[in-house]
Amino acid sequence: MENLVSPLIKPSSNTVLPERPQWDDPYAFLLSMSPLAQNDYWWIEQKIKAGWITDRDIQLVRFLSVHRWIVLDQIRRIFFPDVKDFISVRKRVSRLIRYGLLRRIKWTSYSGGTERNRPSIYELGDSGADILKYMHGISLGNRDPRHQKPATMLYRSRYVITNELYIKLREAFNMVHFEFHPTLKWKDIQVIPTAKYVLRSPKGREMPFYLICHREDEKWVKTVRFQAAFFKEYIANVEPQATIVVLVSNDEKALLANKIAEQEGASSFTWFVTDKDLLYNEVHLSQGFFFFEKGEKTYYDLR
Repeated sequence: MENLVSPLIKPSSNTVLPERPQWDDPYAFLLSMSPLAQNDYWWIEQKIKAGWITDRDIQLVRFLSVHRWIVLDQIRRIFFPDVKDFISVRKRVSRLIRYGLLRRIKWTSYSGGTERNRPSIYELGDSGADILKYMHGISLGNRDPRHQKPATMLYRSRYVITNELYIKLREAFNMVHFEFHPTLKWKDIQVIPTAKYVLRSPKGREMPFYLICHREDEKWVKTVRFQAAFFKEYIANVEPQATIVVLVSNDEKALLANKIAEQEGASSFTWFVTDKDLLYNEVHLSQGFFFFEKGEKTYYDLR
Protein backbone atom coordinates (compact mmCIF):
# COMPACT_ATOMS: atom_id res chain seq x y z
CA MET A 1 0.00 0.00 0.00
CA GLU A 2 2.91 2.33 0.56
CA ASN A 3 3.20 2.90 -3.20
CA LEU A 4 -0.50 3.70 -3.70
CA VAL A 5 -0.67 6.95 -1.70
CA SER A 6 0.13 10.02 -3.77
CA PRO A 7 3.70 11.14 -3.01
CA LEU A 8 2.52 14.76 -3.10
CA ILE A 9 0.48 14.15 0.05
CA LYS A 10 2.45 15.11 3.15
CA PRO A 11 2.18 12.59 6.00
CA SER A 12 1.94 15.44 8.51
CA SER A 13 -1.25 16.72 6.89
CA ASN A 14 -2.91 13.33 6.40
CA THR A 15 -5.59 12.89 9.06
CA VAL A 16 -7.72 10.45 7.05
CA LEU A 17 -5.92 7.20 7.84
CA PRO A 18 -6.21 5.80 11.37
CA GLU A 19 -3.08 4.92 13.29
CA ARG A 20 -1.73 1.46 12.47
CA PRO A 21 0.44 -0.80 14.66
CA GLN A 22 4.01 0.43 14.47
CA TRP A 23 5.47 -2.76 12.99
CA ASP A 24 2.41 -3.71 10.95
CA ASP A 25 1.76 -0.56 8.95
CA PRO A 26 1.08 -0.91 5.22
CA TYR A 27 1.32 2.89 4.87
CA ALA A 28 4.88 3.07 6.21
CA PHE A 29 7.54 4.24 3.78
CA LEU A 30 11.25 4.94 3.77
CA LEU A 31 12.46 8.51 4.24
CA SER A 32 16.23 8.14 3.97
CA MET A 33 19.17 5.77 4.32
CA SER A 34 22.61 6.79 5.52
CA PRO A 35 25.08 6.85 2.60
CA LEU A 36 27.50 4.00 2.05
CA ALA A 37 30.86 4.71 3.71
CA GLN A 38 32.89 3.38 0.73
CA ASN A 39 35.93 2.65 2.88
CA ASP A 40 38.72 0.42 1.56
CA TYR A 41 38.95 -2.86 3.41
CA TRP A 42 42.62 -2.06 4.19
CA TRP A 43 41.39 0.96 6.16
CA ILE A 44 38.91 -1.22 8.04
CA GLU A 45 41.67 -3.72 8.87
CA GLN A 46 43.74 -0.92 10.39
CA LYS A 47 40.81 0.12 12.56
CA ILE A 48 40.42 -3.48 13.74
CA LYS A 49 44.14 -3.82 14.53
CA ALA A 50 44.12 -0.52 16.42
CA GLY A 51 41.10 -1.59 18.47
CA TRP A 52 38.80 1.10 17.07
CA ILE A 53 36.59 -1.71 15.76
CA THR A 54 36.07 -4.23 18.55
CA ASP A 55 35.13 -7.90 18.72
CA ARG A 56 31.67 -6.80 19.90
CA ASP A 57 31.29 -4.63 16.80
CA ILE A 58 32.16 -7.57 14.58
CA GLN A 59 29.75 -9.76 16.53
CA LEU A 60 27.02 -7.20 15.80
CA VAL A 61 27.90 -7.36 12.10
CA ARG A 62 27.60 -11.14 12.13
CA PHE A 63 24.28 -10.88 13.99
CA LEU A 64 22.87 -8.52 11.35
CA SER A 65 23.98 -10.82 8.55
CA VAL A 66 21.29 -13.22 9.83
CA HIS A 67 18.77 -11.02 11.66
CA ARG A 68 18.78 -8.35 8.94
CA TRP A 69 16.99 -5.38 10.59
CA ILE A 70 17.04 -4.16 14.19
CA VAL A 71 16.32 -1.00 16.20
CA LEU A 72 18.59 0.81 18.66
CA ASP A 73 16.91 -0.50 21.81
CA GLN A 74 17.36 -4.07 20.55
CA ILE A 75 21.06 -3.41 19.88
CA ARG A 76 21.41 -2.09 23.43
CA ARG A 77 19.68 -5.07 25.03
CA ILE A 78 21.69 -7.67 23.12
CA PHE A 79 25.15 -6.10 22.85
CA PHE A 80 25.19 -3.49 25.66
CA PRO A 81 23.07 -5.16 28.36
CA ASP A 82 24.86 -3.39 31.22
CA VAL A 83 24.66 0.07 29.65
CA LYS A 84 21.54 1.97 30.71
CA ASP A 85 22.54 5.21 28.99
CA PHE A 86 21.03 5.37 25.51
CA ILE A 87 23.35 8.24 24.60
CA SER A 88 26.45 6.05 24.92
CA VAL A 89 24.93 3.32 22.77
CA ARG A 90 23.75 5.86 20.18
CA LYS A 91 27.24 7.37 19.97
CA ARG A 92 28.80 3.95 19.43
CA VAL A 93 26.26 3.07 16.74
CA SER A 94 26.85 6.43 15.03
CA ARG A 95 30.56 5.67 14.90
CA LEU A 96 29.86 2.25 13.36
CA ILE A 97 27.74 4.00 10.72
CA ARG A 98 30.68 6.32 9.90
CA TYR A 99 32.95 3.29 9.61
CA GLY A 100 30.40 1.64 7.33
CA LEU A 101 29.65 -1.37 9.53
CA LEU A 102 26.02 -0.29 9.93
CA ARG A 103 23.49 1.71 7.97
CA ARG A 104 20.59 3.73 9.38
CA ILE A 105 17.09 3.76 7.84
CA LYS A 106 14.68 6.58 8.73
CA TRP A 107 11.01 6.09 7.96
CA THR A 108 7.55 7.47 8.54
CA SER A 109 3.95 6.64 7.59
CA TYR A 110 0.82 8.18 6.15
CA SER A 111 -1.13 6.70 9.07
CA GLY A 112 -1.31 8.20 12.52
CA GLY A 113 0.47 11.50 11.80
CA THR A 114 4.12 12.42 12.27
CA GLU A 115 4.12 13.04 16.02
CA ARG A 116 4.42 9.33 16.69
CA ASN A 117 7.82 7.94 17.60
CA ARG A 118 9.18 5.92 14.68
CA PRO A 119 12.55 4.48 15.70
CA SER A 120 15.25 4.23 13.06
CA ILE A 121 16.05 0.77 11.74
CA TYR A 122 19.63 -0.47 11.35
CA GLU A 123 21.06 -2.86 8.79
CA LEU A 124 24.48 -3.91 7.51
CA GLY A 125 26.69 -1.32 5.84
CA ASP A 126 29.19 -1.89 3.05
CA SER A 127 32.18 -2.21 5.40
CA GLY A 128 30.19 -4.74 7.41
CA ALA A 129 29.67 -6.74 4.23
CA ASP A 130 33.44 -6.63 3.57
CA ILE A 131 34.22 -7.86 7.09
CA LEU A 132 31.88 -10.79 6.53
CA LYS A 133 33.46 -11.56 3.16
CA TYR A 134 37.15 -11.23 4.02
CA MET A 135 37.18 -12.28 7.68
CA HIS A 136 34.48 -14.98 7.67
CA GLY A 137 34.07 -16.04 4.03
CA ILE A 138 30.38 -15.04 4.00
CA SER A 139 29.03 -13.61 0.75
CA LEU A 140 25.77 -11.71 1.03
CA GLY A 141 24.80 -11.86 -2.65
CA ASN A 142 21.82 -9.61 -3.32
CA ARG A 143 21.79 -8.59 0.36
CA ASP A 144 25.09 -6.72 -0.04
CA PRO A 145 24.14 -3.05 0.56
CA ARG A 146 26.01 -1.99 -2.60
CA HIS A 147 23.56 -3.87 -4.82
CA GLN A 148 20.75 -4.71 -2.47
CA LYS A 149 17.43 -6.16 -3.51
CA PRO A 150 14.65 -3.64 -2.67
CA ALA A 151 12.54 -4.38 0.42
CA THR A 152 9.26 -2.93 1.63
CA MET A 153 8.85 -1.47 5.10
CA LEU A 154 6.46 -4.30 5.97
CA TYR A 155 9.17 -6.81 5.08
CA ARG A 156 11.67 -5.00 7.30
CA SER A 157 9.05 -4.77 10.07
CA ARG A 158 8.62 -8.54 10.03
CA TYR A 159 12.29 -8.92 10.99
CA VAL A 160 12.19 -6.18 13.63
CA ILE A 161 9.27 -7.74 15.50
CA THR A 162 10.70 -11.26 15.09
CA ASN A 163 13.94 -10.00 16.63
CA GLU A 164 11.93 -8.60 19.55
CA LEU A 165 10.51 -12.09 20.11
CA TYR A 166 14.04 -13.53 19.79
CA ILE A 167 15.36 -11.20 22.51
CA LYS A 168 12.53 -12.03 24.89
CA LEU A 169 12.92 -15.76 24.25
CA ARG A 170 16.59 -15.45 25.28
CA GLU A 171 15.58 -13.56 28.41
CA ALA A 172 12.75 -15.88 29.47
CA PHE A 173 13.87 -19.37 28.43
CA ASN A 174 16.85 -21.59 27.72
CA MET A 175 16.81 -21.20 23.94
CA VAL A 176 19.28 -23.62 22.34
CA HIS A 177 18.51 -23.02 18.65
CA PHE A 178 17.14 -20.27 16.42
CA GLU A 179 17.24 -20.11 12.62
CA PHE A 180 15.45 -18.07 10.00
CA HIS A 181 13.50 -19.58 7.12
CA PRO A 182 14.01 -23.34 7.43
CA THR A 183 12.63 -25.27 4.46
CA LEU A 184 10.00 -27.85 5.40
CA LYS A 185 8.67 -30.51 3.01
CA TRP A 186 5.79 -32.92 3.14
CA LYS A 187 5.20 -35.01 0.01
CA ASP A 188 5.32 -32.50 -2.85
CA ILE A 189 4.50 -29.43 -0.73
CA GLN A 190 7.12 -27.03 0.60
CA VAL A 191 6.68 -24.34 3.26
CA ILE A 192 9.21 -21.84 4.60
CA PRO A 193 8.16 -20.47 8.00
CA THR A 194 9.65 -17.28 9.44
CA ALA A 195 11.87 -19.15 11.88
CA LYS A 196 12.43 -22.28 13.93
CA TYR A 197 13.54 -22.18 17.55
CA VAL A 198 14.11 -24.83 20.19
CA LEU A 199 13.67 -24.36 23.95
CA ARG A 200 15.17 -26.71 26.53
CA SER A 201 13.25 -27.38 29.72
CA PRO A 202 14.96 -27.58 33.15
CA LYS A 203 14.71 -31.37 32.85
CA GLY A 204 16.54 -31.36 29.52
CA ARG A 205 13.58 -31.85 27.21
CA GLU A 206 13.96 -30.01 23.90
CA MET A 207 10.79 -28.45 22.46
CA PRO A 208 10.76 -27.29 18.82
CA PHE A 209 8.63 -24.35 17.67
CA TYR A 210 7.93 -23.02 14.18
CA LEU A 211 7.28 -19.30 14.02
CA ILE A 212 4.93 -17.79 11.45
CA CYS A 213 5.01 -13.98 11.49
CA HIS A 214 2.36 -12.20 9.43
CA ARG A 215 2.04 -8.53 8.60
CA GLU A 216 -0.71 -6.59 6.79
CA ASP A 217 0.04 -7.68 3.25
CA GLU A 218 -2.67 -8.51 0.74
CA LYS A 219 -2.48 -12.31 0.96
CA TRP A 220 -1.77 -12.97 4.61
CA VAL A 221 -5.15 -14.66 5.35
CA LYS A 222 -4.82 -16.96 2.34
CA THR A 223 -1.24 -17.77 3.36
CA VAL A 224 -2.30 -18.64 6.92
CA ARG A 225 -4.86 -21.11 5.54
CA PHE A 226 -2.28 -22.78 3.32
CA GLN A 227 0.22 -22.98 6.19
CA ALA A 228 -2.37 -24.39 8.60
CA ALA A 229 -3.32 -27.14 6.13
CA PHE A 230 0.36 -27.98 5.58
CA PHE A 231 1.25 -28.09 9.27
CA LYS A 232 -1.70 -30.35 10.06
CA GLU A 233 -0.04 -33.04 7.94
CA TYR A 234 3.56 -32.12 8.76
CA ILE A 235 3.07 -32.20 12.53
CA ALA A 236 1.13 -35.47 12.37
CA ASN A 237 3.65 -37.28 10.17
CA VAL A 238 7.07 -35.64 10.66
CA GLU A 239 7.41 -33.68 13.93
CA PRO A 240 4.55 -34.54 16.29
CA GLN A 241 6.35 -32.81 19.18
CA ALA A 242 6.48 -29.41 17.42
CA THR A 243 4.29 -26.37 18.14
CA ILE A 244 3.31 -23.60 15.74
CA VAL A 245 3.56 -20.01 17.01
CA VAL A 246 1.71 -17.33 15.06
CA LEU A 247 2.99 -13.78 15.59
CA VAL A 248 0.50 -11.06 14.56
CA SER A 249 0.07 -7.46 15.61
CA ASN A 250 -3.15 -7.64 17.62
CA ASP A 251 -5.81 -9.89 19.16
CA GLU A 252 -8.25 -9.42 16.28
CA LYS A 253 -5.80 -10.90 13.79
CA ALA A 254 -4.93 -13.68 16.22
CA LEU A 255 -8.62 -14.58 16.53
CA LEU A 256 -9.02 -14.65 12.75
CA ALA A 257 -5.92 -16.83 12.36
CA ASN A 258 -7.25 -19.16 15.08
CA LYS A 259 -10.56 -19.58 13.26
CA ILE A 260 -8.65 -20.57 10.13
CA ALA A 261 -6.51 -23.00 12.15
CA GLU A 262 -9.67 -24.55 13.60
CA GLN A 263 -11.18 -24.97 10.13
CA GLU A 264 -8.00 -26.67 8.90
CA GLY A 265 -7.62 -28.90 11.97
CA ALA A 266 -4.44 -27.21 13.22
CA SER A 267 -5.63 -25.34 16.32
CA SER A 268 -4.58 -27.99 18.87
CA PHE A 269 -0.86 -27.32 18.29
CA THR A 270 -1.02 -23.60 17.45
CA TRP A 271 -0.08 -20.84 19.90
CA PHE A 272 -0.29 -17.09 19.42
CA VAL A 273 1.68 -14.03 20.49
CA THR A 274 1.05 -10.41 19.53
CA ASP A 275 3.11 -7.27 19.01
CA LYS A 276 1.01 -5.65 21.72
CA ASP A 277 2.06 -8.19 24.33
CA LEU A 278 5.70 -8.14 23.21
CA LEU A 279 6.06 -4.37 23.14
CA TYR A 280 3.50 -2.66 25.31
CA ASN A 281 1.92 -4.94 27.87
CA GLU A 282 3.73 -5.74 31.09
CA VAL A 283 3.67 -9.44 30.25
CA HIS A 284 6.66 -11.72 30.83
CA LEU A 285 7.04 -13.98 27.81
CA SER A 286 6.65 -17.08 29.99
CA GLN A 287 3.05 -15.89 30.29
CA GLY A 288 2.83 -14.20 26.88
CA PHE A 289 1.76 -17.07 24.60
CA PHE A 290 -1.94 -17.77 24.36
CA PHE A 291 -4.64 -19.86 22.71
CA PHE A 292 -8.37 -19.43 22.19
CA GLU A 293 -11.01 -21.51 23.92
CA LYS A 294 -14.55 -20.86 22.71
CA GLY A 295 -13.36 -17.54 21.35
CA GLU A 296 -11.79 -16.45 24.64
CA LYS A 297 -8.08 -15.58 24.86
CA THR A 298 -6.26 -17.72 27.45
CA TYR A 299 -2.57 -17.33 28.34
CA TYR A 300 -0.25 -20.25 28.96
CA ASP A 301 1.81 -20.21 32.14
CA LEU A 302 5.26 -21.55 31.19
CA ARG A 303 7.07 -20.61 34.38
